Amino acid sequence: MNGETLFLCHRLPFPPNKGDKIRSHAMLTRLSSLGSVHVGCFIDDLNDLKYQADVRAMAGGECHFVPLGPPAKWLRAASALALGRPITTSYFRSPALQQWVGRLLSTKRVENFVVFGSAMAPYLIDDECERGRVLFDMVDVDSDKWRQYAAASRGPLRWIYAREASALERLERRAASAFGKTLLVSEFEAETFRKIAPESAHKIEALGNGVDLSRFSPDDGLPSPFSAGEQAIVMTGRMDYRPNYSGAIWFTKNVAPFLFERLPNARVYFVGSGPPRSLRRLAGQRIIVTENVADVRPYLQHASAVIAPLLLARGVQNKVLEAMAMKKAVVATHEATRSLDVIAGRHLWIENDPRRFADAIVMAVQAAGGEAVRQNARQYIEERHSWDSIFRQLDIHLAQLHSPQSKSGLTVCEEIRAPSRPREMKEAGA
Repeated sequence: MNGETLFLCHRLPFPPNKGDKIRSHAMLTRLSSLGSVHVGCFIDDLNDLKYQADVRAMAGGECHFVPLGPPAKWLRAASALALGRPITTSYFRSPALQQWVGRLLSTKRVENFVVFGSAMAPYLIDDECERGRVLFDMVDVDSDKWRQYAAASRGPLRWIYAREASALERLERRAASAFGKTLLVSEFEAETFRKIAPESAHKIEALGNGVDLSRFSPDDGLPSPFSAGEQAIVMTGRMDYRPNYSGAIWFTKNVAPFLFERLPNARVYFVGSGPPRSLRRLAGQRIIVTENVADVRPYLQHASAVIAPLLLARGVQNKVLEAMAMKKAVVATHEATRSLDVIAGRHLWIENDPRRFADAIVMAVQAAGGEAVRQNARQYIEERHSWDSIFRQLDIHLAQLHSPQSKSGLTVCEEIRAPSRPREMKEAGA
């Protein structure tokens, strides 16, 4: 299992400041402890350009980064629609990255192959030599996210989202069939995908997300960002992400009026970067919409309650795990918690009806049993979502994918590849 790794991911795995980057950063951290890691990825947030040296230092191997600015995003999306290709794979399509992968595999003795996210599957899906050794971390069923978007949209967007859902599902199924093993972020996600891809059900497994328990600790003594006497109700997350901002808008319009009737000193904070105009215009004296903050932990530590009012969601919500790790009272929707093995009323509160959601916040803030729920929340995270335990599972998955050595001392793949052959990237899932 120890040795060099090829790690392909759709976003620079640093800094770990959003859901997929928290997981890819943790995975890179673990892989780098096994040997040099060769990282191929995109940089679709130009603010992340300054972190390239950090990733190179973590990886220790060769790195190839492809910057993607906003113009490229829209041009590639339009091209995909015109050519009948999936938008996601067209956006993350780079002949230069494909050539780098081909050259790397012809010159390096790579032991581990990790593809992070469906968008990166085309870079190895047609490689008959390596694909059986690939650990494919889908994270969540991305096609179903687009299907949810379609159901919640109208007009041309509904058609575009439904088309993307179908195209990505074809790619996901093909990748799961081709690659050695497919991982998803929870057993709920894994079982969902087993039903979509029954032909690959025997090699679809769950690998959960972890929390940095030392960083997200209930005893950090961080300064409070709130005024004295207020009861701060906090939601964290990137507010330019549709499930987050649509959930925040739903809460503001449907839940907040009931909440303010019951808790006159309550103020609601939506803490995260990039809030759209539709959310910012709802801000006021009791609804506070922040821009990007350097550290969300002070908001979590001093919150009276933490909310996750998502109605569109896939995978594990790191915002929920982090709040529970900090021993906070969490109130969330069913969609935000269905990938967790939690019990409503024991580890957190789960409600979807607006009035009942508001009542649950009041209970979380005022009920005598709230402290027991907060204690149970921290214990659940320690037992189920520590990175150490998750890394041990990752090691097992990697070990199971190692190919046998041939008599010549070369791997089967190296024998097939010699002499090296040119590679061209195919548009998978079209």
